[in-house]
Amino acid sequence: MSKKRGQLSLEEEKYISDYIETTSIEDIASALNRTTEPIKKYIESKALLQPKGIQQENEILKLKLRSKSFWIEITRQFDTETGELEYFENTWVNLIKQFREDVLPAEELQIKQFITIDILINRSMKERKRHIAETEKLQKAVDQEYSKEESDRDIPKLANLETQLSFARNSIASYTNEYTKLLSEQQKISKDLKATREQRIKRIEDGKSSWAGLIRMLEDEEIREKEGRQLEILKMATDKFKGSLYDLHSYQDGQLDRPILNAESVANDDA
Repeated sequence: MSKKRGQLSLEEEKYISDYIETTSIEDIASALNRTTEPIKKYIESKALLQPKGIQQENEILKLKLRSKSFWIEITRQFDTETGELEYFENTWVNLIKQFREDVLPAEELQIKQFITIDILINRSMKERKRHIAETEKLQKAVDQEYSKEESDRDIPKLANLETQLSFARNSIASYTNEYTKLLSEQQKISKDLKATREQRIKRIEDGKSSWAGLIRMLEDEEIREKEGRQLEILKMATDKFKGSLYDLHSYQDGQLDRPILNAESVANDDA
């Protein structure tokens, strides 16, 4: 029996995802009546054989994405059947990892817009490809009609074909223009996102070298909160260690004494 050809179906993709960790590629290919090549390509495209640590990290980032306030709107805009929702998740994870998970809420919205436009670009290019194929098909039909003797031509059919052909060509031009506009908008968001991050990093770097830079850096609410948490943790650790110095300590000569002897350590002993 000859092997199946063409693109993998959604059922076949699900089968691969379900069994890749417990079944060899050869056995999966045999079960699907496929060669191993399309199976390997799908596994590579979806990174299904990533190390466990990377898989877990990706899943955690996806869970964080699904907890965002805008996630509900994302699920309304894209669905699983077209693969757009999965594409959004995977692109989001890769971008967040590229930024080392150091992303502010405003930057998250920029990333969301960037991916949304990327999906719209993909849609536009798919439609453009479809209309190109339709144009070629209609052109062949028109050429075939014109190849006949003039008296044998079906004039109404020919007029209809030429109308459809003109519409298909206009659609190609329309989708090309849409692609150009979307790409320009995506590049603008990418530039703004880069500028925002570079500005934030510059504030941090300036804060390391001057008092004025430190003040500007602390104007960033998230940095201010982060530094506040670090100072509080440092204070708690200092207080805990200081408290341990108030207690009796056994020295190498066998003597018991307090490393710090003051009113506080004596008061603690009395308590």
